[in-house]
Amino acid sequence: MFLIIKALLSGVIILLITTISKKASLLGGIVAMMPFNIILSLIWLNYEKKDTNLLWNFSKAALFGVVPTIVFLLFLIFFLQKNFKFSNALLISIAFLGVAAYLQYKLLKSF
Repeated sequence: MFLIIKALLSGVIILLITTISKKASLLGGIVAMMPFNIILSLIWLNYEKKDTNLLWNFSKAALFGVVPTIVFLLFLIFFLQKNFKFSNALLISIAFLGVAAYLQYKLLKSF
């Protein structure tokens, strides 16, 4: 039951973002980048584990996830501006996201 509640709430957030974006893309983009998924994940982790150290580690790791996200968005914007098909722009940008995340993981793991 808990899994169903988590899935429904996540779906509602995506529905809300896409509905807003159809009417006001700037507002939709701003809402999409709000940390709803992080907040929900923290709530679920706290509910399930009650482990402050886990919450701290997760929060720190989420902060580092900002860099690959920025890389993804920069490449997506660039390729869409160059009139790439959306599917191609998305796939290439996801590849750059993966590379950025991998490099960042390797870099942070070495510390």
